[in-house]
Amino acid sequence: MKARVLVLTTYYHPVLGGVEIHARQLVRHLHERGFRVEVVTKRVSRDHEPATRVDGVPVHRVGPIGERRASGKWIVLPALMAKTLALARRADVIVCVDYRGIGVAAIAAGRLLGRSVIVQGEVAGVLAGADEAASSGLPPESSAMRALKAPVRAIYRRADHVVCIGRDLEREALRAGVPRERVHYLPHGVDLERFHPAAAAERERIRIDVGWPIDRPVVLFVGRLSLEKGVMDLLNAWRIAQPRDAVLALVGPDMAGHPWDAGQPGRAFAAANGLGDRVRFEGGTADPAPYYRAADLFVQPSHFEALGNTALEAMASALPVVTSGVGGLADFCVDERTALVHRPRSPESLAGALTRMLDDAPLRTRLAEAGRRHVTEHFELRRLLDRYVELIESAVARGF
Repeated sequence: MKARVLVLTTYYHPVLGGVEIHARQLVRHLHERGFRVEVVTKRVSRDHEPATRVDGVPVHRVGPIGERRASGKWIVLPALMAKTLALARRADVIVCVDYRGIGVAAIAAGRLLGRSVIVQGEVAGVLAGADEAASSGLPPESSAMRALKAPVRAIYRRADHVVCIGRDLEREALRAGVPRERVHYLPHGVDLERFHPAAAAERERIRIDVGWPIDRPVVLFVGRLSLEKGVMDLLNAWRIAQPRDAVLALVGPDMAGHPWDAGQPGRAFAAANGLGDRVRFEGGTADPAPYYRAADLFVQPSHFEALGNTALEAMASALPVVTSGVGGLADFCVDERTALVHRPRSPESLAGALTRMLDDAPLRTRLAEAGRRHVTEHFELRRLLDRYVELIESAVARGF
């Protein structure tokens, strides 16, 4: 009989983001493979029932109710702990996706009930100070902050297994003292059936549907309109580059009320600098796949990234990529081989990379082909999810 798996994640469908999408993919895959799965997550709206089913899997939502924000993972901890203790009694293994904060509940419940615990990192700097992981792109961490975080980091290190979606996170886990046999490099995968090159005439049809010009190059950004995603750097680079006929399309939601929000500041910057019809703010979408197939070039100028899901999706769609290459992006964005890499946090460097890519059609073609090939060989979704299944089965069989 298949194992019983309890999955903890701070946010879950219908909340959208890289973490939430991956968590749902993993849960759905486990369910399809015959595992008995339940999910515990934060309740963000009164419209979301405390107990429901998503993709046939029971989902338990606990309070306090509140929209997504940085403090959410800590505010929900007491209620999450109580629900986890109740549900973990009938589980064989606990899987915690993005264990910041909520990993405390997962690990404590595992220790109290004798259940194996797998935690999955989604952000650099959680197990070790960012000054010890400079390649992540994070700013250095003060000694006071390290001291403040030390007790929680000690708890995280007690997980039976640490899944790392990027090599940078893998190196951090090892530096933090987690034994090699408990550290697993297992990146998010890409659904190659969903993200693929445009078919004949499809590109033009999609452009008509979304209102993009047919006869102008379109540079695409997909992600939260957030400072750490490099949105303001990108707009400044667009101002510096002054491409004559190209259009920059930003697909993603604002982070209203968050100190990192770049939505309203970005629109104000575009208006103040006369960018006019050369910049489009498309808003968020539940399905970015058509945008990739309609664009000419993809850009991800993040300040830090544990992996960089959207860059992988763009590569799978045969789009050439310009990126900062920080953190997990460096695992697959190799300058001049699979992408064009610019200096992070540098609008001038980014402007130069965008200009070069827009002016060099053979370069775009070569990088697009190499990127698509690399993602197909190393990041196919079901193959990576099957490896996750193997880890879960091994943890249950060994009891840790």
